Amino acid sequence: MKGDEKWELLSKIDKLETREAKKALARYKITPVNKAIEFLKVIILAMFFELEISYAVSEVNKRYELRKFLRIEKEIKLKSVYSFMAKFEAEQFIICFLNS
Repeated sequence: MKGDEKWELLSKIDKLETREAKKALARYKITPVNKAIEFLKVIILAMFFELEISYAVSEVNKRYELRKFLRIEKEIKLKSVYSFMAKFEAEQFIICFLNS
């Protein structure tokens, strides 16, 4: 992981946990905020490495080091990620983070 640009960039994912990011998520009704952050981390992981969401969830759930890296404490339910994604439009996330 060390020295790989994708992992270096992904290590900045903890920015989603800042107070400002949480307030932005809540302002744009992307809730529950803490679960949204966990789901977004998995979605971003999948995007970075061009993975299927289901595979990213599986890897996060079975690899303790990956969960630790992403600061995700509990297993993620794939169905919950898909339900979360289905509730929102891509534009909602873009506006949320560009306006924060």
